[in-house]
Amino acid sequence: MSNRKFRNDKRVHLGALKYVPHAVMKLLENIPFPWEQVREVPVLYHITGAITFVNEIPRVVEPIYHAQWSSMWLAMRREKRDRRHFKRMRFPPFDDEEPPLDYGDNVLDVDPLEAIQLDLDEAEDAPIIDWFYDARPLLDTPHVNGPSYKYWSLPLPVMANLYRLGRTLLSDHTDINASYLFDKNSFFTAKALNMAIPGGPKFEPLYRDMDNYDEDWNEFNDINKVIIRQQIRTEYKVAFPHLYNSLPRSVTISPYHATKNVYIRTDDPDLPAFYFDPLINPISLRGATPKNAPLVSHEDAIFGPNGEDDDDFELPEELIPFLDEKPLENDITSDAFALWWAPEPYCRRSGHTRRAQDIPLVKNWYLEHCPPNQPVKVRVSYQKLLKCFVLNELKSRSEKAMTKKNLFRQLKGTKFFQTTRLDWVEAGLQVCRQGYNMLNLLIHRKVCVYHTFYQKRADLAHFRT
Repeated sequence: MSNRKFRNDKRVHLGALKYVPHAVMKLLENIPFPWEQVREVPVLYHITGAITFVNEIPRVVEPIYHAQWSSMWLAMRREKRDRRHFKRMRFPPFDDEEPPLDYGDNVLDVDPLEAIQLDLDEAEDAPIIDWFYDARPLLDTPHVNGPSYKYWSLPLPVMANLYRLGRTLLSDHTDINASYLFDKNSFFTAKALNMAIPGGPKFEPLYRDMDNYDEDWNEFNDINKVIIRQQIRTEYKVAFPHLYNSLPRSVTISPYHATKNVYIRTDDPDLPAFYFDPLINPISLRGATPKNAPLVSHEDAIFGPNGEDDDDFELPEELIPFLDEKPLENDITSDAFALWWAPEPYCRRSGHTRRAQDIPLVKNWYLEHCPPNQPVKVRVSYQKLLKCFVLNELKSRSEKAMTKKNLFRQLKGTKFFQTTRLDWVEAGLQVCRQGYNMLNLLIHRKVCVYHTFYQKRADLAHFRT
């Protein structure tokens, strides 16, 4: 492109340099999932080949997407366990000055690798086996609103099947009290008090005058202050900040406790919906007789004393129990109970589709206590992720009402951009090649400018002498 006839094209390439980050972002946003062998994407490209955009927002049904990645977790763990020579990819995979590969010469004739898909059972997974690994599941069915793919509604058997697959990535704690003093408000309070909850993040002091706020007035000359000699635990100071701290500022009060959840999740599909779990302790009525109980109980007044024959009392034949014609349970009763207590995203049967990259998959892992006996690097990773989470929650603000502008729609309306569909790999190589050309042109122009500047300065110095 150093020829004179490419002078205008060079100007276009350098002008498109500021849009390269957006092109890379859209490329990574539409990256194929492990269960897809190939993916064709709509692209918006400049007629000179200066820049290529992947013109699609990947919207997914949240419970289906979560269950798909949960099945990928199982499949990849098995692959890592069974493969003898497991090697991780090293980055960067190529040198900076090496030009990107050409799609037609190196990739077009190569067969893609097989997609990673978990083998589903035809009987157990019958509600989802036909469409689970499709590019856009349930697209031509009544469960999705249409080609716009904005709303979804799933029946109970499908949700139960997805929840069974998605349990791998979900927390084992069903009771919210398990996160007591390890929730968002507790982290805010610990940050304000310059403390670190055991296992939680550590921050810089929010107030620099925490130690020397009033040196002339301390616990020894204050007659109203209670002096506690033993060490106060950090958990006490965070749970009751106004009681155990001298100067609590910017603290957030957390609930003392939530209603206890007594749901027991079962993993055995053969158990009935209503059964007595051995984890439940039977409550004996021994010693529970109230003091104001009548001498003759209500049961003895109806059925007679304990010594009488019980066969004398009979119910009338026309008496029918309430809901006698209805069955106590059916095949999906246990699944309905499980979905009733299921966490996000399985706690609802309808909703809006979301961008794939906006769906948290393993966020609930680091929001809990790090499992015991983990190496130091794992515990440090937990703390760093928690620290970023707390900072993001503190700085998050509600979005302002703004006029939404669509860049791609404006570019598509001009005569310089065209649309087509390409393989994702081809679109990615095009973006890499375009960025490579832009940076080379930019470096060449800077070198020419520096060379001209130094030449002019040398000529000026020679003229003065």
